[in-house]
Formats: sequence, C-alpha cells, structure tokens
Amino acid sequence: MKENDTLKQEGYNLFSKLVSYMPMIFYILDKDWNFLLSDGQALQKLGLHPGEVVGRNAKDMYKDHPDILEVIENAFKGRTIKYDQKLGALFLEDYISPFYNKNGEIEGIIGATIDVTERKLNEIELSKTRALYEALIESVPGILYLYNDSGELIFWNKFHETMTGYSREELDHFPLMNWYKDDPVSQEAVSKGLENTLKYGFGQTEANLQCKDGSIIPMYMTACPLKMDDKDFFVGVGLDITSRVEAEKKLQELNRTLEEKVEKRTHELNNANETLTAMNEELAVMNDDLTAMNEEMRAINEELSESNEKLVQMQKFLVESEKMAALGGLVAGVAHEVNTPIGIGLTAASHLSDIANELLSLRKERPLRDEDLVPYLEDIDKASQIIFKNLTRSAHLIRSFKQLSVDQTLEPKREFELGEYIEEILLSLSPSLKKTQINITVSCPDPIKLNGYPGLIAQIITNLVMNALKHAYHLGDVGNINICVTRKSPMIELIFSDDGAGMDSLTLSRIYEPFFTTNRSTGGTGLGLSIVYSIVTLQYEGFIKCTSALGKGTTFIIDLKEDIQ
Repeated sequence: MKENDTLKQEGYNLFSKLVSYMPMIFYILDKDWNFLLSDGQALQKLGLHPGEVVGRNAKDMYKDHPDILEVIENAFKGRTIKYDQKLGALFLEDYISPFYNKNGEIEGIIGATIDVTERKLNEIELSKTRALYEALIESVPGILYLYNDSGELIFWNKFHETMTGYSREELDHFPLMNWYKDDPVSQEAVSKGLENTLKYGFGQTEANLQCKDGSIIPMYMTACPLKMDDKDFFVGVGLDITSRVEAEKKLQELNRTLEEKVEKRTHELNNANETLTAMNEELAVMNDDLTAMNEEMRAINEELSESNEKLVQMQKFLVESEKMAALGGLVAGVAHEVNTPIGIGLTAASHLSDIANELLSLRKERPLRDEDLVPYLEDIDKASQIIFKNLTRSAHLIRSFKQLSVDQTLEPKREFELGEYIEEILLSLSPSLKKTQINITVSCPDPIKLNGYPGLIAQIITNLVMNALKHAYHLGDVGNINICVTRKSPMIELIFSDDGAGMDSLTLSRIYEPFFTTNRSTGGTGLGLSIVYSIVTLQYEGFIKCTSALGKGTTFIIDLKEDIQ
C-alpha cells in the first residue's frame, strides 16, 4: 500500500514538474472561483510567478474583463470552451472545462492558456501581404487572367468584369474561345499565341474581344505557362489598344491623303511651269504685258508658299502620331515585363497560403512546439522574400516607365542627369532588346546635368536604337551598340555607334529626308532619323553627323546645348 502511495506521489511530482516547464499557463478554480493552481512558464509574460495567484478569487481579478467572467460562468454551467483574448501586446488562446466529483457534481474548472502571439502576428503580416497583392492586381490598367489546361478562366481582376460586362459568376470557368465566337481570324491569332506560349515560354497576339453587350474591343494579349500543384495553367495580361488601332487608321488615311495632295500639287506645279514657259515666250513680243505677268507669277508663288506650309504642318502631325504609336508599343512591352514578376509573386503567395493551411491543420491535431514551427516559419520567410523581391521589381519597372511616359507626353522642361536617364530609356526598351542578341553599353564617366526636355532625349535614343535594330542587324545577329556621353562645354557630345551592316554613300546622303526609308515593305515610315535631326538642330540647337560604310557599322556624333530656352 505504501509502495502505491509512493508511486502516486512520484507521478504527481513528475506531472507537477512537467507543468512548471511547459510554455503555457495551467490553472484550476474551485467552485467558489478561488485559484487552486496557477503554473507554467508562460506566466512570466503576464508578469506573474507560478503559484502567485493561488488563493485569490477570479471574480476580483477579472472584474474589469466581463468577457473572461462570462466564459468562466459558462464553464461552471458544464460547457467546455475555447476562446481568444488579447492582453496588451499578447494574443492568448484559452481552453477551459469543468471537472466533477464522484457524485457527478461540478467541483470546479480547469483551464490552459497558450501564447499564440507569434502566430497571430504572422497572420496579420500575411493579411497585409495579401492586401498588397490584391491592390497591385486591381491597379493594373488592363485585364489579368489565369486559364487552366482546359482553356477555362479561373482567375481574373475586377477590371476584367468592368471591361467585358460579365458578372463574377458568369466569368467563372468561362471558355477562352467564347470571347471570339464568329471571328475565325481572332481565333486563329489566339491559337497561334498559345502555341508560342507552349513552345517558347511566352506568347502574344492581337485579337478582337467580344463583350457581353456585343461590342468589340481590339486587344493586345500575352500568355506565360504556369504550373501549380502539378497542374498546367497559363497567365497573362490584356490591354485595350483601341486608341492605337484608330491612330494607325488615321495615320494610313493621312498618308493616303497626303500622297494625293502631293500628286495633285505636283500636277498643278507642272501645269504652272508650262504656263510660265508659254508666258516667257510671249514676253519677248509682249513687253506691254510684263507688269501683269509678274503679278500673276507673284500670286502663284504665294499659293506655293501656302501649300508648303500645309505640308510642314502635316509632317508635324505625322511625327506626333509616330511618337504616340511608339509609346503604345512601350506600354505593351512593360506589361509583358511586369507579367513575369507578378506571376512569380502569385505562385509564392499560393505557396504561402498552403503553408498557413498546413500549419493550421497541424495545430488542430496537437499542440505545436517551437521545433514544429521552425520549418514552417523558414518557408514563410522564403516565400515572403520572393513576393517582396518580385513586387519590388514590378514597382521599379512601373516607376521607370511612368517617368518615361510622362516625359514623352507632357514634355516639362527640367534639369536631369543624362547618363541615368538614358539607362531608364533602355530599361523601357528591354522588351524589344530581349528578342535580339544585341548588347548595349552606356558610358558616362562624369555626371552630366542637362536642362531641357527629357522626352525629346527619349525620342532621340529610342529612334536611334530602333533604327539600328531594324536596319543594322538581321534576325539572329550578335552585335554591340555603344553610347558614350561626354561634356565639351558649352555642348554635350553624345556618340551612338553600332557594329552592324552599315550603309552605302547614296543611302547615307538621304537618311534625314522625311519619308525616306529602305524598309517600307515591313512598316518603315522614314520619319525616325528625320525626327532625330529636327530635335537635335531645332530643339537642342545642336549638330548631328553620321559616318558609315557597308560592313563597318554606323556612328552618329551628336552635339547638344546644355541649357536650351
């Protein structure tokens, strides 16, 4: 009998020691609400010691916490309760249950409190990350979409609903090709874009999207493959290019009209020249009519001057149209660049959600120890870093493009550092450069401040780069483009050189002529270098010189005034 008592006492002592070392709070109240036990290491976080409140009455201790008193009251009524509470900076999770005597009467209650502060803080941070992700998704000025391998829409942003007129319920699992019903041309374009997505890891296309009300929106769309939970998806972004399509139509119409006017005016000039020739022959024998003939010639010259002025105005309009078309191309390119880090961030956020669900499931099975939490916290940290890095990358791209787009549209005069600004321009051109094997290096040994219109510098660099990509290199060529900027007071010298195909002397002599191009069959307008020449000589009051030879590349030497009016 004594041996059994000894074993019981040892077991009690062992259990008491175990309770004292647990990172929790254990307590027992008798039926009069007096503490019989208060133990556990977590008491220290409340500023208490084990056993410090034994003998005190819970009603007095929690008189300022009616919610806790209500929970204890319900436990004395025979209910087992789990509730959450927040004390200062601590988040606590309580479990409380009645215990009974031999007669089945409630003798008191027993409770356990777990400190879940770290878990709650992680949940709060996760909620902030999700809110940031959702805000980023909804801020994109286009439609975002995620399709499964069956071609059904399973994720989209709010703008998708606004643009198409479909509700969230209608868009759920909406078939991809239903956007282009009765439009075989758009269906073929989308199918080709998806083939490129599977073949090259990225696809793009232009197609006419049919909205719920039957209206048609011309769209530029991208797609990238994505694998989640061993399932295949593709994600992408779509942009409304209505304004660009309309601008292209207007530009084509203007070109056609301009050609007709030039042809008509040429015919009129030929007729006028024939008339002048006939009049000169008559002047030999009609000296008396010389004054009248001179007046008629002056009138004709005035008409020619007015015609030339109209042609100049038309050319300016075409230049602005060209600039806006180029800006539209930049929008599409940056949308593609932003698409990749957003896709990675989406995958990382999904993984983060899976970690949280797994951790919650594990906590329901048993109490969690520190060593149980470590691998999950490490995974959460890695996923958070991935999301942060990719969101930072997206923000950098959007910030650079925003600065460039504002410069090109509003054209404010300001002071800017030329070397850094050229780097920003090249960043906006990275979608076009990625498709080539052309390397561009920028050399600017000393910081150079320029007081002028940064959008015009962007137009110069963009036109020179795109001109080199179109004319100096062929598809698959490997090459180098060098941009060197130095100060030669009171001017700034900018040297742009490539190691491409070069030009013959005849082509070189005509490169600044408006509408002269050797690439008209593939969409060249012949305005690029003409625009560069006008900006350099008229806006920046400078000079431009070009040297080139077949097979030996091309070099542009440009002098710009440091401070323009």
